[in-house]
Amino acid sequence: MLRTLIAVLTSTTVMCPVLASAQDTSDDQPVVEYAPGSTGPIDAPLATIVDDAKNYGEALKERLVQQDPAENAFSGIEFEGIRDRAMSDPRVRALLGAGDGAVSPGGDEEERYAGATVFLLASFSMPKPSLRQMMEEAKIYGLPIVFRGFVNNSVYETEAALRETFGSVDDAVGFSIDPTIFTRFRVEGVPQVIAMAESVDVCETPGCEDDPIPPHDRVGGNVPVEYALRLIADQGDVASEQALQLLEGDR
Repeated sequence: MLRTLIAVLTSTTVMCPVLASAQDTSDDQPVVEYAPGSTGPIDAPLATIVDDAKNYGEALKERLVQQDPAENAFSGIEFEGIRDRAMSDPRVRALLGAGDGAVSPGGDEEERYAGATVFLLASFSMPKPSLRQMMEEAKIYGLPIVFRGFVNNSVYETEAALRETFGSVDDAVGFSIDPTIFTRFRVEGVPQVIAMAESVDVCETPGCEDDPIPPHDRVGGNVPVEYALRLIADQGDVASEQALQLLEGDR
């Protein structure tokens, strides 16, 4: 009887490791994998940390005091010198339309546009064939093309847009960047042809925002410049004579 009992205990002892191994490899146990370099599950209270950071930011904002600019903070900066150095760069001059025979971006409006009374207003959002056609007609009639601003406020993106449209910056002559023209005439859409009897005056208010609209004729829409000039010459109330002179070649 004793011998039999020992045999049973021995069998049980041998079988236990086998049973344990079977349990470890069972499909019921989930397999957890971590990304390389990780040390285990995240146990930090992330939501609490984010909330605490927001609360701290709000409290800090309440304690901040706006500082007045330091006296003579810009006294040592020569803005005129910076402008002159920028304008000495041929690429910058080309982008701003300040090349030979082009519109200068500096100085008063009368100097900038050399007495021009007719403007072509455009945008880089216009179809490229329309821009190329406008540029060709602007050369024929000696008219400045005015854009509201740079592409995404970037000189380099503007240069890229010019190259994409015209193939070369050198081919894009006679244009300028001038948001005051758009403000002065309350222009919301382009293309437009603006014609006046007299050259544009200097802005009376900052950015021409509160200037009265100068007397003028305008034609909007994607139409040839010649068509717009003929329409102004035939039906214009202000600049019919100027449009007719351009059409007759008295420029």
